[in-house]
Amino acid sequence: MLLYGRAFSGKEISLMTELESVARRYCDAVRTLTGVEPVVRCSRAGNFKIYIDTPDERRRVLEEFGYTGQEITLRVNHGNFENTSADENGEVDGFCCFRSFIRGAFLVCGSVTEPEREYHLEFAVSKNKLASDLAEIISETGMSVKTVLRGNLRVLYSKEADAVEQFIGLMGAGNSFVKLIRLRALKDIKNQTNRRTNFEAANLSRTIETGLRQSQLIEAVLAKIQLTDMTDDLAALCRLRLDNPDASLDELGRLMSPPLSRSAVSRRFRKLEEIAAEVGAL
Repeated sequence: MLLYGRAFSGKEISLMTELESVARRYCDAVRTLTGVEPVVRCSRAGNFKIYIDTPDERRRVLEEFGYTGQEITLRVNHGNFENTSADENGEVDGFCCFRSFIRGAFLVCGSVTEPEREYHLEFAVSKNKLASDLAEIISETGMSVKTVLRGNLRVLYSKEADAVEQFIGLMGAGNSFVKLIRLRALKDIKNQTNRRTNFEAANLSRTIETGLRQSQLIEAVLAKIQLTDMTDDLAALCRLRLDNPDASLDELGRLMSPPLSRSAVSRRFRKLEEIAAEVGAL
């Protein structure tokens, strides 16, 4: 939170945030780890600015994390990470510190869009080296991000649904993780329903178009010859099509006596097309 906040140097240590919960977390962490009491100011717009007031207090905070305040380029101090941590069940988690670090960075420079619209999680970092360090730490957990420049910011981001869900879970945001899973399931159901509806509508449209075309073909042929000039099975099919213009080929086949397969019905209509060509009905 210190590194990815507004400033972290001997001249200034500060954070700007719209969220009171983040401001409180920042203050509690600084107070607990260093004994320094941050100053909090709230603007008329409702934004919180938290800063360390005096040079001596800033020095104490910097020294706690192994910095002098004179660094030309800020980098992540990996000496602050522990290798392993055991949970309440005694299971060793080698990524505990990495997850905590990513969580802190996300609180001060990260954002995620409402999943109803799209999946997009990002970290907007003002310093190139810190952005690279964060990307490396993220990769240590098995995750990955893409990078893009946006003005003076280097933005680490992911737009894949699975990756965004994993990030939220990685950072320990259990409620948000469950919400994402639920919304994604609802989205999948909705998309499947839409695809099925579109598929059925397209099939219905094709069936109606086919029936209309075949009915017109039959009428054109009957303007030249009589049904009695056709074979009995073809004449029966023509009568059924004229009586059932909206029926599919499968349905027409089932109405025949004896029933016919779809392919058999198609062959008879091809025969009708040949007759139409012979009598000049096309």
